[in-house]
Parts: sequence; structure tokens; C-alpha cells
Amino acid sequence: MRAWRWLAFLGVALCAHPAQASARWTFCVASALGSGDVWITDVFAANSDRERLENDVKNLLTRQGAQRIVAQCPTPVDDKTAAVNAQILAEEFNRKLGKTLHALAAAEKLSRR
Repeated sequence: MRAWRWLAFLGVALCAHPAQASARWTFCVASALGSGDVWITDVFAANSDRERLENDVKNLLTRQGAQRIVAQCPTPVDDKTAAVNAQILAEEFNRKLGKTLHALAAAEKLSRR
């Protein structure tokens, strides 16, 4: 019985402070459906869940005049180097497809959320 209580306490303690463990890193890629335009953010520390980040990117681009935006942000990872490598691969992939790449200076705005 004591072991069960200790595990329950440990689980609650870990859930109560998930953001304090370490920074988690991601980036976002967005495209306008029906066009060759692709936006890629720099790698940034993620304080939000993926769905919220994707909605934030979509809303940011929509406010800038882009239409029919689909945004994707990989699951944040602990290793910043791994996130940077994934971002570089995303850029290379979209270049090979002939997409027009745009830097999206949204990392600062997104990481604050």
C-alpha cells in the first residue's frame, strides 16, 4: 500500500511541474493550399501543445494575407540539435519539391505561449 501511495504522489508531482524539466524544441511548417508557398519558422522553445502552435501559425499567416493555410509543428523534443536537423530536412524537402520558401519570424511570438 505504501508503494502505491508513493507512485501516486510521484505521478502527481511530475504532472504538476512538466514545464520545469527542460526546454523542448520544435519548429513549424505552413503551406498555402493550391500554391507553392511554404513558410518555415526557426527552431524555438515550445511552451504550448502542437495544436495550439499550429493554430497560432495559421492565424499569423492569415493576418498577413495568406489564405487556405495548413500548418504543422513536429512534436517538441528535448534535443535542440535534433529539432534543428529536422528543420533543415524540411527545408531541403520543400526545395526539392520546387516550393517557394519563406522564413517566418514567428518563433519569438510562439514560444511565449
